[in-house]
Amino acid sequence: MVRASPDSDTRSRQRDLRRNSLLDAAEGVFGANGFKKATIGDIAEAAGASRPLVYRYFSDKEKLFEAVVDRILHEWNEVLTAEASRTTPGTAHTLRLVLTASLDFARERHVLRGLLARDSRRALADYSDVIEQGSEMLRTLLANVLRAGVQRGDVRGDLNVEDVAHVVSEVFLAYADHIVSGDDAGLGERRVEAILETLLHGLIVTPIQSHSGA
Repeated sequence: MVRASPDSDTRSRQRDLRRNSLLDAAEGVFGANGFKKATIGDIAEAAGASRPLVYRYFSDKEKLFEAVVDRILHEWNEVLTAEASRTTPGTAHTLRLVLTASLDFARERHVLRGLLARDSRRALADYSDVIEQGSEMLRTLLANVLRAGVQRGDVRGDLNVEDVAHVVSEVFLAYADHIVSGDDAGLGERRVEAILETLLHGLIVTPIQSHSGA
């Protein structure tokens, strides 16, 4: 087996560091200015780099924007996956953790308001399916949570898990979108509990259902 030389490893790490530095700068510029107003020159200046260096890593502004959004979506997915993997008393509690973590992520990443503002999202939708990929990550995660619940016996087994995961993910994304859009007034604990109660009412097996199905 041919192993990479130490010099090759060093160059690879340097490339990764430069790329991440450019992504960090781009995230800040896109977040502050939105997609239309942000320029490669602004991003290069924020990164302390030259425009040619930016173009060496990203062919155009659209590809750079896509890479920034893709990185954030993967970070978001990692946060939700960690919550979904925790040991909990049941599926209802797991879904509560995932929803709360999703909303908290949207609140904490203030840059999302600029990144996913209407003009930015429209630009991204014109040429990339990265947003749909992020939605698919959430649907897959929720479907896995629900399947585990069916096996555990606290989620109804007569429901189509894929369809339910799609519905639940749309609700999660809709409320995260309220936060990203700055329209999250009143989206406190009581509202979150109401969302969960509405969603879980038709999903979770009650003690009576569990007894009658035994």
